[in-house]
Amino acid sequence: MGSNALSPDRRIRRRAEFQRVFEAGRRAHGRYLTIIAIPASRDVARLGIVASRKLGGAVVRNRAKRLIREVFRSHVQPAGGCDLVIIPKQAVIEAKVIDIARDFQATLKRLGLSRQ
Repeated sequence: MGSNALSPDRRIRRRAEFQRVFEAGRRAHGRYLTIIAIPASRDVARLGIVASRKLGGAVVRNRAKRLIREVFRSHVQPAGGCDLVIIPKQAVIEAKVIDIARDFQATLKRLGLSRQ
């Protein structure tokens, strides 16, 4: 991967880390995604994405994950250190990146994690 890749220290990768966020995190729902957030001891925000088969086939799920990673990496930066798990909704399939970014920002604002 090139320099645009989301580095491993910015990703949630282990099952136990996902479970911790699901059990103790706060949820907020947007038009295109649901965000579950929990404060973390690190200074950097980390991202995990859960795209079930209910969303669609592998191509659709992978596209949704790519779009969300792009928004997280380049458009929206949560305030402080937190772990975020994102669950994409069916509407994300037809959405544009800018629409997803706006929804992401608004949902983070409801959680109190927006930098603005």
